[in-house]
This record gives sequence, structure tokens and C-alpha cells, in this order.
Amino acid sequence: MSAARFRLAQGSRRPAAAIAAAAALLSTLVAAPPPTLSDVISSLDHAVAALGLWPTAESAAAGDHDWCVNAECMRTVFRVSASEVTLGGVPDVVIGDFSVLRFLLSVVVAGVVSNVAMRIADTIARLLFTHFDAAKCSLPSVLPWPDPAGNSKPFDVPVPEASEEQLASFLAFRGVALPATDAARREAAAREAISYMAELFDRKHDDWCYRHYALREKGLAFPYRAPFMDDWNFYGETSAHLRPVGNGQIIFALHHAVEGFMMPLLYFWTHNPSYFFFSMYADMGVEAYDTLAMLYRRWTGRDHTLTRHHPAVDHILTPHHLFGVFFETLALMGGPGISKTFMFHVEASAHASGVFILAAIVMHQTPAQSWPRFLYRFQKCVVAAIVACRVIWWIPVAAGSLRLAYAYSGDFPAWLAPYGIRGLGHSFPLLSPVFLFSLLLIGFYTHFNADQLQYNLKLLRKAAARVRAANEAEKPAPAKHAPAKLASPAQRKSPRLAAASA
Repeated sequence: MSAARFRLAQGSRRPAAAIAAAAALLSTLVAAPPPTLSDVISSLDHAVAALGLWPTAESAAAGDHDWCVNAECMRTVFRVSASEVTLGGVPDVVIGDFSVLRFLLSVVVAGVVSNVAMRIADTIARLLFTHFDAAKCSLPSVLPWPDPAGNSKPFDVPVPEASEEQLASFLAFRGVALPATDAARREAAAREAISYMAELFDRKHDDWCYRHYALREKGLAFPYRAPFMDDWNFYGETSAHLRPVGNGQIIFALHHAVEGFMMPLLYFWTHNPSYFFFSMYADMGVEAYDTLAMLYRRWTGRDHTLTRHHPAVDHILTPHHLFGVFFETLALMGGPGISKTFMFHVEASAHASGVFILAAIVMHQTPAQSWPRFLYRFQKCVVAAIVACRVIWWIPVAAGSLRLAYAYSGDFPAWLAPYGIRGLGHSFPLLSPVFLFSLLLIGFYTHFNADQLQYNLKLLRKAAARVRAANEAEKPAPAKHAPAKLASPAQRKSPRLAAASA
């Protein structure tokens, strides 16, 4: 047999062998008995134990975990008791580790601290970032200034180069009397230009929020403000309405950093439960206060919220806050029956990505706009944090949390029963209040996570567009070639003469 025929025979055998192997594999899959529901639940139970939602059989036997493993401890779970501590003669109600008095006190403290912190943040920002310089400002050449949806365009007439006619026309447009001196006219025009640009973006931002969140319109161009006229005056160029939004995000980000980084690290380092309780009550207090402030704003129109977002965003933020408050309340009510380690893992993952989300809102309203490559890389980190913590990690945490609610309502896995770990014994765990409420909260929070991913992907696209614009601006201009000389009549008649002159 020739070499060519041998290779042909070998080639024809390979597909046949692959088909035979695939058929054998398929037959084993078909012949194997399908997994039962108990097999699936058992696999989920072990996966949940691997996540730290409840102890493994080995850790339960060794007592190396922070769970209840005896009947006496479990009897205290979700049991209502009255404390000797009273508020106005009314005794404190305690369920597990949840104290009603501590919760109410945490809401009051959160309200006071939040409003004081907002004033401090505003004072610091005014001291550092309100350096007015009229020479760095610009006026609009067209009145009113066209400001279509999407990216805002900067004004195009520098104040030092504006003519007397342009100064007078713009000040008249703004309803400001013409000052006597040229320097006073230019300063007044510069200040009015800053106010006018802030008003334009404020109107555009509010319109987008209302149409996107309240009317649920699709395909809207995402609003993005024009570059600041003076980076050191960016707070002065921000509207009085949007300044508290930035301050609130900074304070909320600091809150997330303390609750999501500092407290878990201190607890894991010292195993002192005081850090756990401080973190739970502080987080519940802030989010409960912000929720109550949203309701107060709807009733009175006076805004004392921490986030200071457009009211149309309330239906996104409220589920987020309710999830945090009630999820942590259930964890405290479970007392020692809920793993503090697991709760800190849930809180740390949510708060870690939350710091990035809140920082992104602030960064895109600062002079970081002038650093397009930095802002683009930062926004990629924000999206990566959201995908890691609120998509990939959220799937097992949500599934495990539902399994935990189901187990507490009914019974824990049978392989943990010998160690005294048992649930509440409901005959229909899927219909129990604990499970249904947990399902509702997880649905709310999943909706919030999806909205945050969508919002930050829009910011990423905006940052990418600015990088492309910066790259285009840095490209050297094409060289201009000198125009070709016209050939003389003699050269047109003689090709050799034309070639020689060239």
C-alpha cells in the first residue's frame, strides 16, 4: 500500500472512531438513571455548605464554626422576649439578637450623622474647589445655546476674547444689568456663563432621570456634562441641585467602606461579635433613614435624603434599602443560628462593589473628565466589580440564601441533624413567611443590580468615546503638499522636457 492510500485509510477511520465514541458516551448518559430531586437538593446542600451558608458535617462535629449546634441554642432563635432596658417606660423587644430599641436608635443616629456629614462635605468642597477665574471661562456664541440630548458641548468664546457686543448680548440674555467697567462686565459674564452651563446640564439630567426611571422610555441618549471651564472650580460650576448628590455619594461610599471592609476585617481578625453587631445596626440605620427621608420628601417636597437622587430613582433605591434592612434584620433575629462569617461575606461583596458604583457617580462629575484614559480604566474596574460581586457571586449567594430560608422554615439537611442543627419545622416551607419574604427581597435586589450594571455600562461607553476623541485629537495633521506646477506649452508638447523639469 502506498503512503497516500495509507493516509487516506487513516483519515477515513478517524471520523468513524469519533462517531463510535460519541455514541458510547450518549448511550451511557441515556442508560444512567436520571438524578432525583433529593440528589439535586443534596448536591445543593453541599455547595451551600462550601459557601459557608451553614456548617459542613465535619465542622459541625468539630464545633469549628459560629452556628448554633444544640437544641437549647436553637430554641432562642426567633423567640420574642422583653428586655429590662426601656424607652419611655416601654420595654425593649428582643428577637434573637435583634433589638427594636437599638434599631430605632441607629436610625436616629444615622439621620443626625448623615446631615452633619453632608454639611461638612459641602464646606470642604467649597474651600478646595471653588476657585473662580474669569479668564478661564467661556461664553456661548449662540443664544440660547443648543444643548441636544447626550453629550453637552462647551461654550466657544473665551471671556478675554469676547467683544463688547457679545458681553452685552449675553448679559441681556441672562437679565443682568450691564456693569460700568470692562473688567466688571467680563467678570459678571463669566459668572453667568458658569450658572447657565450648570442650569443646562441640570435640566438635561433631570429630564433624562424622569423619562428613563418614571416613564421607562428606551433608547434615550445618556446625559454627559461638558468639560469644566476651570478644573479647580468644578464644584463652583456644579449646580446647587447636583452638589448634594455628589456629597451624598461620597458619604455613602465611606459608609460602605466602613461596613464592607473595616468591620469584616476587624471581626475576622479578633472574632469579637461587637464588630458584627455594629456593622449590622449601622447599615440598617443608614438605609432605613434614607428610606424614611424619601417618603418625607414625597409628602413635603423637602429633601433630606442621603443620596439626593432624582425622586424618579426612588423605586430603584427603595428595594435596595429594604433588602439591606430586612435581610440584616432576619440575620439578627436568627441570632447565633445565622453564621456571622456568611453575613459578612454577603455584606462585604455588596459593599465592595457599592464603593466602586458610588465613586463612579462622583468621578464622572469631576475634572477626571479631563483624563479620559484614567476614567476609562477606572470605569472598567467599576463594571468588573459589579459583574464579579453582583452577577457572578450574586447567583450562588441568592440561591444559597433561598435554600437557607427554606431550611430554617422547614428542616436543615439530614446530615446535620445528628449535630442538633434543625429548622423551625414548617410543613410547607415554600409558603412560610420567612421564605416568601426572602424571595421578594432577593427579587428586589436582583432588579437593583441589573439597573446598576446597565447604568455603568453606559458610563463605560461614554468613557470609551472620550478616549477615542482624545486619540483622534493627538493624531498629527496630514501634511499639506505643495500644488503641482502647471506645465508650460513647450513642456506639454515635449514629454522629455516635462520629465526633465520635474
